Amino acid sequence: MYILSIIRSIYAVLSREQKTKMLFLQFFFAFSAIVQVVGVASIAPFIGIISNPDSIHSNKVLATLYELGKFESNNEFILGFALLSIAMIVISNGVSAITLWLQLRFSIYLGSSFQFQLFEKFINRDYLFHKSTNYNKLISIISADAPRFIYMVLQPYLLMCSQAFVAIIILVGLLFLDPVIAIGSALLIGGAYLGTYWIIKKSLKQHGDIITERNRLVQGILSESFIGIKDIKLNGLEKKYTENYRVVNQRGLDSSAYIALSGDLPRFAIETISFSAILLFAILVLSSSNSTNVVAILSIYAIAGYKLLPTMQQMYKSISSISANGAVVLQLKANLDVITEASAQQRPEPMGQVSAIQLHNISYQYPNTDKLALDDVTISFMQGQLNTIAGPSGSGKSTLADIILGLLPPAAGQLTANNLPITGKLLQSYQGTIGYVPQHIFILDDSVIANVAFGVSKEEIDIEQVKQALIHANAMEFVAKLPKGLETGLGQDGKLLSGGQRQRIGIARALYRQNKVLILDEPTSALDIESEHDLMSLLNQLKHEVLVIVISHRPAAIKLSDKISVIADGKLIADGNYTQLYTENYYFRSMIEKGFMSQ
Repeated sequence: MYILSIIRSIYAVLSREQKTKMLFLQFFFAFSAIVQVVGVASIAPFIGIISNPDSIHSNKVLATLYELGKFESNNEFILGFALLSIAMIVISNGVSAITLWLQLRFSIYLGSSFQFQLFEKFINRDYLFHKSTNYNKLISIISADAPRFIYMVLQPYLLMCSQAFVAIIILVGLLFLDPVIAIGSALLIGGAYLGTYWIIKKSLKQHGDIITERNRLVQGILSESFIGIKDIKLNGLEKKYTENYRVVNQRGLDSSAYIALSGDLPRFAIETISFSAILLFAILVLSSSNSTNVVAILSIYAIAGYKLLPTMQQMYKSISSISANGAVVLQLKANLDVITEASAQQRPEPMGQVSAIQLHNISYQYPNTDKLALDDVTISFMQGQLNTIAGPSGSGKSTLADIILGLLPPAAGQLTANNLPITGKLLQSYQGTIGYVPQHIFILDDSVIANVAFGVSKEEIDIEQVKQALIHANAMEFVAKLPKGLETGLGQDGKLLSGGQRQRIGIARALYRQNKVLILDEPTSALDIESEHDLMSLLNQLKHEVLVIVISHRPAAIKLSDKISVIADGKLIADGNYTQLYTENYYFRSMIEKGFMSQ
């Protein structure tokens, strides 16, 4: 049964400690249910006493209480019994409040724990997973699915458990009073809710899936619209995006409304039927019972109905919510079950000076493809020369860069640095020496200092080292002209910076960490000719201090390189200096003469 598989999955995602806390909650639910029922049930004897004061002396229990309390009159006993009932109700409500608090506290604790675990799992997945997975989906799982599990599945399940104890105690009590009425009540109310759920359970799941889809699509639309705002404005696409958002969001909200109504609407019909049954039962009792006991008997069943009906309604509503949103539990379980290698608490010390990086017969093929992205590539990169990897789009340059960065393990061949194989623990030491400057540099919405010392806590930032990194990156001149100098905020994603300034901040970030290897991916693609020349001149200065590798298809950048490795269709087709390749390699010469390396 679908609902049972969801409940099993709830327990499957819990740790041993969390399961223990859940068990404690169940015991407290049972205790709370007893207190609640006793508190409400204490009203029935009180009504019986008021309607028939003589029962104080004719009933053995009441007579015993009368004697023990040393009451002097019936009115005094009734007052004492009223105070006792009030005390029981106060205790009952107090225990109910504590139960609710424990439920919420446990839910919030689990929610925080699951969101942290999911983020930890995702961040520790290998690079290939992130390269092939839409990050909007991951964000949606953490920010939407995890809270949805807590508030739409776990909390309803806990509420269902607590209400189930109440319902069982009431029905057991009625069973002792009148088995026929107890069984009839269970069949009437329980059967009505069960039948309703059976009819709509498939539609609940369908609408739950629509909500999941809505969360994914809304995340994607919002992300795309704000990231691509320039293109949206330029092409007048505001209406298209807002309309897409409206349609997707409305569909999800309609499904949320359906689930909410499905949980509440049956209550009105079932309460009407149930209270009608109670009234008919009252007529039956009046015609066949002693009038002195009628009020007491009816009050017991009325109070039982008063407590049982909302209890069963809450159980049904919880089951409806679990059924509609249960798919997120299976999704969370699938993601939490993934085995990942947690990052080391403390990374090993970076390698010393890296004077050479070699790739020996490297091959790589992406999963679910039938073509090699890299095919038997052998290249060496040396410090003291400006190394450039050139080639058209889709040639394998970025894949080669990812392997040099140690982010993708080669399917065949070996990566070495200073003739040492980059495997095992040495991989992290090697990666600690690398400064990577991507084509689009990630800029924090923070100060120049925070951006250069990216990832370093404010207390540990060395300001002098930041300044030296900016000077070496030829960035200090423009930083000094900013309104607050080093303390100037650069805006979200560096919107206040030009392309050349972004590149210099990226290089300064790499130099701040005193990396021994500097790898730049298409660093000149967004620069004008003058900025491109300045950047390549800077790299020619840095090549004596660090090993520099540039990935580029721009002829101007290629011409200023000392060693050029040309990649096409995943193969190394040329390797040498500019003059040598231009003279001896037809492919390279034709690309340069066309003015670009992107076709």
